[in-house]
Amino acid sequence: MNGNTPTKLLSQLLSLTLLLAFFFMIAAPAFTVEAQSGSAAAVNTGKLNVRTGPGVIFAIITSVPYNTTVTLVGRASTGTWVQVRLANGTIGWVNSIHLRSYADYSLLPITYDTSVVVPPETVPPPGNVPGGGPGVYTVRAGDTLQIIAARYGTTWQAIAAANNLPNANYIYTGQRLVIPTGGTSPSPQPQPNPGVYVVQAGDTLAVIAGRYGTTVAAIVSANNLPNANYIYTGQRLVIPSAPAAPRYYTVQAGDNLFRIALRYGVSVAAIQAANNIFNPNAIYAGQTLLIP
Repeated sequence: MNGNTPTKLLSQLLSLTLLLAFFFMIAAPAFTVEAQSGSAAAVNTGKLNVRTGPGVIFAIITSVPYNTTVTLVGRASTGTWVQVRLANGTIGWVNSIHLRSYADYSLLPITYDTSVVVPPETVPPPGNVPGGGPGVYTVRAGDTLQIIAARYGTTWQAIAAANNLPNANYIYTGQRLVIPTGGTSPSPQPQPNPGVYVVQAGDTLAVIAGRYGTTVAAIVSANNLPNANYIYTGQRLVIPSAPAAPRYYTVQAGDNLFRIALRYGVSVAAIQAANNIFNPNAIYAGQTLLIP
């Protein structure tokens, strides 16, 4: 019996080691997620807009300058937007492509679900109300609530409220939206000349592009803007002439944005901007893309 004792002890030790290894393999991901929340990141662009939600359609809370340190809080379920806390306690959303950090953003806890689909019952019935009442607009590829609001002289908040939209960042091609009249958007200031626009409070490039029938990519290119997410009140922007009739492409199995961009002689970034695509790898067969 004494001869078997070392063998039995070795066997028990090996079993305990394997059990501990299995436990840490199961528990480690949870520990890692918690470790990422609270990690530091620094702003890596000239001035970064902090928004109320994960997308340029959401209102700007404030702007922070280059090298500002922020604390990571969470992330959206898709895309590259992350939730951060500023030094003064303000919490908002920024695009992580404008941050530098050692943290793995994919391990942050999800604090915003971007996959919410509008239930069919919230889609308004077709038809227009005569006499200046609300009309109905059918969403087209590349549309956002801001672009539609600018086209009809209302606000994206008014459209979201009129249609009971649970996620103002999600609309889809073919969706019918009630367009309320009497929006509270201020009238644009008189412009110095037809080819130049003076940025108003609350403007974004998507709103301006929708107002003038051009694209975000075209305005960015015409003004050599280093950051399409940052414009400021009073800034003068050259507005390029409206592009030709829009081109659309239906994604085929095996396609990627690089291949599509190469086929049409445009950049991947231009297709992303025209279709509000945050993740260039997240396209799917049957999706309709606007080609700028």
